[in-house]
Amino acid sequence: MKKLKLLLVAVLIFFFNAFSSEAETFFFNFQKDQIFTINAWTYEEIYKNDIFIKRSKTKTTGVLKIIDFDGHRALHRGIYTEYGYNELDENYVIVNQYETEFYRDKSGYYDIDRRFFMPVVRNVPVFPEKDITIGDQWTAKAFEAHDFRKAYGISNPVIFPAAVSYQYLGNEKIENKNISKFSINYVINYTMRYSTTTGALNPLPYRIIGYFNQLFLWNRDLNLPDSYRENFDFIIIMSNGEIIEYVGKSHGNVQVKQPVNQETEISKIREQLRKIPDVKVAKSSEGIVINIGEILFKFDSDELVPEYSSTIENIIEVLKDYPDRKIRIVGHTDSSGTENYNLSLSLRRAKRVAEELINKSPSLENRITYMGIGEKMPIAPNDTEEGRKRNRRVEIIIVNPAWEPKN
Repeated sequence: MKKLKLLLVAVLIFFFNAFSSEAETFFFNFQKDQIFTINAWTYEEIYKNDIFIKRSKTKTTGVLKIIDFDGHRALHRGIYTEYGYNELDENYVIVNQYETEFYRDKSGYYDIDRRFFMPVVRNVPVFPEKDITIGDQWTAKAFEAHDFRKAYGISNPVIFPAAVSYQYLGNEKIENKNISKFSINYVINYTMRYSTTTGALNPLPYRIIGYFNQLFLWNRDLNLPDSYRENFDFIIIMSNGEIIEYVGKSHGNVQVKQPVNQETEISKIREQLRKIPDVKVAKSSEGIVINIGEILFKFDSDELVPEYSSTIENIIEVLKDYPDRKIRIVGHTDSSGTENYNLSLSLRRAKRVAEELINKSPSLENRITYMGIGEKMPIAPNDTEEGRKRNRRVEIIIVNPAWEPKN
């Protein structure tokens, strides 16, 4: 009887392990106009022939926008910025910027021209096109691209393969997000396709060896990457026999801004500002434009009217809904005065609006810029009083998120 009970327990344990996690297919949930903001930090020690040279801290940011998506592949376009850490100022400073453009399919595989330096790691992660369960493992091929222009005078990206192994570790609730955890390990062992004579004045990388051990978090709510943390040991054997070693760790995260229906945003803002007379809200290539005319100012002056305060407060309430956006204040005039006078008046009015917004909401200070255009951008003819009135305006622009990749 005791043996029968043990056998029954064993069967139940097997049944639980086999079916406690449902099989599922992982894929990148790309959508046109998604914007990805990437932040990564690397901390490493550098050795030359086993002798410690220095410690290094770097930061990399990226802003990518999906320009097109055909249901299988997404065209990404954007900019990566690399920062070095300045020990004297205790601050990160820009070292390089890289434009990039590539396709990535729903499984994670890249199609990218060899001229692009970024992203460094390509085809990580990738998922099998089948259901997987917790504990499953698979392998795939990846690539790394490195910029050796400054260090070794190699003008093109140096691209080498990596053998990657994956394991699905499980699911967890982290910071109110449903997360899947994966172990990612990859090994590099690559010999460069050139050689130099012994004793050359400028030795070049000859062989590259390395391993990377990464914990990768996947956002199940979005079906997109969330963050990662890794350790690495990266060795470059030079053509003169010297050995350069990079040992360290890095971590990073991805923030996703989903595409928003701008018409819905505009309707919402119009409703919020409905009590302000003559305010107009429209979209432009720069973003959402709130045209407040000249209702804040006395005629031909940058002096505020007594009732300006409530208008400013209403606008601040709108701007609070866009904490990640830059705000641009642009002043305009009609053509009644001289060009220099109009330019000065438009600038003074834009500056005054910016100052009042910041005075009442100091958190806006680092997001606001202002400029005066004068009479150069009329929206109506200046040969009628009605047209001139329309041209005398201040526009508050909620700038499109992050960087708008060029066409």
